Amino acid sequence: METTIGDRDSVLLGIKYEAARLGGVDEAGLAIIEEQIRTEVGDSWESDAMVLRGRDAVRKEHGLSRLGGLPQRLSDGPGRLTLWRRLLGRRS
Repeated sequence: METTIGDRDSVLLGIKYEAARLGGVDEAGLAIIEEQIRTEVGDSWESDAMVLRGRDAVRKEHGLSRLGGLPQRLSDGPGRLTLWRRLLGRRS
């Protein structure tokens, strides 16, 4: 599957939304991001594969379950260190 600029933009918007949601951004802030995604992706943004890919990437880094797509691979299980922990050399 060829990735287009629009696909990458959708992934980045998904990352932005999920990071804001998990980071505790208030409802007004989330509504602004949702409107931006709706403008870029369309009304079905919540089920868009590329937006979900971005959201799932953020959730994975925080040890949360995926929202959509295929189930986690065995190598991505709870015993695997997150990117930040691997970079910083922390095991817990």
